[in-house]
Amino acid sequence: MMSDANEGPLGAARQRRIELKQAMSAVEIAAAGAAGDPTWRGDLRAALDDLRRSWDHHVGEVEGSDGLLAELVGKAPRLSPKVARLGDEHVELGGRIDEAIGHLDDADVADVRAEVLDVLVAVARHRQLGADLVYEAYHVDIGGE
Repeated sequence: MMSDANEGPLGAARQRRIELKQAMSAVEIAAAGAAGDPTWRGDLRAALDDLRRSWDHHVGEVEGSDGLLAELVGKAPRLSPKVARLGDEHVELGGRIDEAIGHLDDADVADVRAEVLDVLVAVARHRQLGADLVYEAYHVDIGGE
């Protein structure tokens, strides 16, 4: 049985999706700031830390035993390989966020910005794949937030 679009695992995933997009936007704004500003790296670190927390909430929410990924497999077992791919990306992208945070203090500004942009693009693609998967299972648009 499909969960209501605003309740259960689907509703929870929708909320985490909104929070993740807000964190991504904050990272983009921080990275685009003036690198000569003495607070630039600290502001970017704070935004990346917030992105990591949002990412962890997203992963915890959708990967739980009663989370969206389990519900997707239960609703549409044929989607199991795509669900597994999303789960694999959770580990990979979490690591990439951690690497970007780790490079903040010792990398050139241009390299930091390039790495952060690459992370944001990868997370955006992940969100798109997740939205496509939800639509394939439920014929419901989880939203572009």
